[in-house]
Amino acid sequence: MPEFAAEIDIDPDEYVSECSSSEIKELIKALIEDGHIMSHMIKTDEDVNLPNILDQEWDIICEKIRQSRLVMNQSDEDTIRQIYKGL
Repeated sequence: MPEFAAEIDIDPDEYVSECSSSEIKELIKALIEDGHIMSHMIKTDEDVNLPNILDQEWDIICEKIRQSRLVMNQSDEDTIRQIYKGL
């Protein structure tokens, strides 16, 4: 039986635009495994949820306020409650 070979020229943008999100993840994994891209170059879902520097600073401030509750005077506590109620 004769064998035939066919070549298809597909533009990479066209290929990727037709992939589902799971196929794109599979493609990225293959590119990393083949050494075409480095894994640290990829932003993952976990990276999206990482706090930025302002969020980190705010978390530190809020934690310090929480820890110092017992040394605050009534006026300080009332101010914090007023801020909370205004949200």
